[in-house]
Amino acid sequence: MLLWLQPFPVLHDYPEWMYQGHIAWSLVSGAPDFAGFYELVTVPVPNAITQVAIAFLNTVVSPVLAGKIWLAVYLVLALVVAVVGSRKFQFAGALQFIFLLTIAFGPGFFNGYINFQFGLIFFALFIVTDSKRSIAGVFLFSLLIYFSHASVFAGFVIYVIVSELFSQRRVTALLALLPSLLMLCWYTVTKMQQDGQFLNSVGSLFEWLQYKIYTMAKQGPFHNFILPDGQSFLADLHAIYMAGFAINFLIAVVIGCWLLSIAWSFQYSREVASRNGVYALIVTVGILLVMWLLAGVNTFGVVNLGERFLIVALMLLLLQIEMPRWQACAWSVLCAAAGLLTLFSLLSLSRNTESYAVERSADSTELANFVDDIYSNSRHKYFNHRLFIYANLGQYLLEPGQFEKPLPVDHETSIVRMRTSE
Repeated sequence: MLLWLQPFPVLHDYPEWMYQGHIAWSLVSGAPDFAGFYELVTVPVPNAITQVAIAFLNTVVSPVLAGKIWLAVYLVLALVVAVVGSRKFQFAGALQFIFLLTIAFGPGFFNGYINFQFGLIFFALFIVTDSKRSIAGVFLFSLLIYFSHASVFAGFVIYVIVSELFSQRRVTALLALLPSLLMLCWYTVTKMQQDGQFLNSVGSLFEWLQYKIYTMAKQGPFHNFILPDGQSFLADLHAIYMAGFAINFLIAVVIGCWLLSIAWSFQYSREVASRNGVYALIVTVGILLVMWLLAGVNTFGVVNLGERFLIVALMLLLLQIEMPRWQACAWSVLCAAAGLLTLFSLLSLSRNTESYAVERSADSTELANFVDDIYSNSRHKYFNHRLFIYANLGQYLLEPGQFEKPLPVDHETSIVRMRTSE
C-alpha cells in the first residue's frame, strides 16, 4: 500500500534517501541539476547501499519508481528470510509472523531507516542460507552489510570472529573481513577528523532506565503516525492509542522474559550450547545488549544507535533459538492485535502527501526544538512516526520544475555532500 498507492513512499527518512540517490545519479551522469550544489564523497560511507541502488536504477526509470522498486526488493528479501528461517522451528508460522512485524516491518521500517533494514535482512540471509558459514559468504555479506549500516556490521563482525575464534580457519575468516574493516577504519578516521562526535549520555539513572524500557517497547508492532500539522492521527481515538501503547509494553515484558530465560538456560548448559554452536550466538547477543545499554540518545552522531544494537540482537535470537510455546503464542497474539491497529492507521493515511509546516534544520543543536514543534499539538508522544516530514523531497522528485533550486538535506551519512566554496 505504501509502495504503490502513494505518489511516492512516505516512510519518514526514505524520501531523503531517494533524493540523495537521485543527486548521486545526476552527478555521475553529468546532468547540470545539482553540479553547482553537491559533490560526491570520496570515502566509503557505511550507509550508502540505498543511495547507490537508487542512483543505478535512475539510469532506466524515474526517481520515484526507482525508490518503489528498491523497496519492493526489500519486501521480497524479507519474505524469503521469514520463510527460509522458520523451517527448522516447530512454530514456523509464529516465527514468521513475529519476525515480519518485529524486525522486517518494525520501527526502523516506518522510520525510513532503509539502509539499516537492508543490513538486517542481509545479516539474516547470511544466517539462514549459509549454514556452513563459508569464507566466500563471509566476504560477500561483510561488504553488503558494511555498505548498509555500521551498527549491523558491528554485530556481523563480532558474530563471525566469535564463531571462528577457535576454528582452524580463523585466519582465513579474518582475511575475508579485512577489506570491509579497512574501509571502516578509513571512514571512521575521516569522520572523527571532521566532527569528533563520541558518546552522548542519556542523563540520570531514572532517565536512562526509562529510555531503555521505551526502546524495548518500541519493538512492538503498534505504530502511531503524526499528521503534517503535528497532530497525532489517533488524537480523537485515544482509547485505540492507549490499547496499542499497552500492547507494546506487554510485548516488552515478553521479550524481557525470553532474554532472561535464554540467559538462565545458557548458564546451566554451557557444554551443550558450545557443542551446538549456540555459544558464539549468545556471546554476540550479550555484547550487542551491553552496547545497547551503554549507548545514549545520540551516539557517534547516530540517533538511537543503541536501539539498532537491540534489534540486531533480537533478529539473531529469533532466527536461531526456538522460543517456548506459551511465548510464541503470546507474542503472536499481541503482534496481531497491535498490527491491526497500525493497519487501520495506514489505510486511513494512504493518500496524504502534505509536508510539515516546520522545516528541519540540519544543525543538530536545533533538532530538539524541531521535535518540540512537531509534537506541540499532540497529546500522544510515544511510538510516533513522522511519515510526511520529508514530503517536500518526494514532491521535488515528482515535479522538480516547480522548485527554483535543489532542496537542502542532511548529508551526515550520505555519498554526496554540499560543494565547498573555493
